Amino acid sequence: MATHPISIDSAGGEYMEAVLVIAWAAKSGDPVKAGDLIVTVETAKAATEIEADRDGWLADIYFTEGQEAPVGAVLGTIADEKPMAGQAAPATTAATTDPLPVTDAPQPARQSGTRAIASPLARRLAGAAGLDLSTVAGTGPRGRIKKRDIDAALATRSDRSGGIQAEPAAAPASPVATPATARQTTPAVLLHGFGADRSVWRQVVPLLEPGVATVSLDLPGHGAEAARPARSIEEIAFALSDRLEAMGVWDVHLVGHSLGGAAALALTRLGRLTVRSVTLLAPAGLGPEINAGFIAGLARATTVQALERWLAVMVSDPRILPAGYAQAALRQMEKNGNRNALASMAEALFPDGTQGFDLTPALAELGVPTRLVWGKLDRVAPAAHAARAPGFAAVHLLDGVGHVPQVEAPALTARLIAETVRSCG
Repeated sequence: MATHPISIDSAGGEYMEAVLVIAWAAKSGDPVKAGDLIVTVETAKAATEIEADRDGWLADIYFTEGQEAPVGAVLGTIADEKPMAGQAAPATTAATTDPLPVTDAPQPARQSGTRAIASPLARRLAGAAGLDLSTVAGTGPRGRIKKRDIDAALATRSDRSGGIQAEPAAAPASPVATPATARQTTPAVLLHGFGADRSVWRQVVPLLEPGVATVSLDLPGHGAEAARPARSIEEIAFALSDRLEAMGVWDVHLVGHSLGGAAALALTRLGRLTVRSVTLLAPAGLGPEINAGFIAGLARATTVQALERWLAVMVSDPRILPAGYAQAALRQMEKNGNRNALASMAEALFPDGTQGFDLTPALAELGVPTRLVWGKLDRVAPAAHAARAPGFAAVHLLDGVGHVPQVEAPALTARLIAETVRSCG
């Protein structure tokens, strides 16, 4: 008897770590038709209905109602033939999965400083209210903190303060930090664009205010991460999140340029970090248009002359690039050995000369101070994409600047980053 998976990936594509199974619309052995509602799951934002993709019979149920399922897991199966009596496996658990028990009883609050499991919405609400998540008891699966838990905690705090919520204490100023000290403050995490590496921020970092700590990361397939490329913006977000968590960095201000801007938005959508603010420089992901020739040329250039021509495209005036810049960049690419990785990533991320991912919804859903910076002379990602920014976001269109404000206008870029961070209080 052939069976076909009912996959969580069919739930509209929302990028989450896990979902909660709310209700099955059929039981094992029931006939189903293509388009029938099969199961309803809950994400951080809404209930999502998953429909049958074929006619058949519901055979197996691997995650029962009230259980949490990882994204990518198979929730159940549809069989081509009606299962014989005793053949279906109702309310069973697949041997390859380990669904976790769910309880509505609040879990004990964590010790201060430990990692809390919370939905992205809960993190945003807690951050806006200055609420320490380690003090909140979660009522979701595995003690996951939901919006209702934040509401309850804020109501309790309001009652204790006579109906007036106390203002969170202001954080003391911190010096510019390295990754080793970033866990002691909330750093600005700097994410570079396609074909670059973390050194692209070297002109900006010294110009930031003393209170702005920074951590510069290489994207997968770039710089020190050359041996670990990624084929989707989601893979990039997971890799960056894993590295930040390994460093003990949970609380961040995100600053991203071009592909790094898309990665910053994907990180906010992932919800594993508490994001305090977002500054985006000519971010990818806000429209299908992209200079495909530039992307391919940057990835495949094998001579200094060829690379010089493509690097000139990213700036308004090629004379702004330091002498020998192309030669140094090519030498670094050869040292890293990531030319093939870049070419592969270019094809996967920008198929058929378009941007293969749309992060406009992620931008619209941000609940933190947000700033977009775009050069009016950008020949890589159209500055017109800035018009897709939501009304709450500050938008700066820079005269005489191309695709890399951090190189062409480092002082102004540093000032705008600092203003975004400072706006969080």
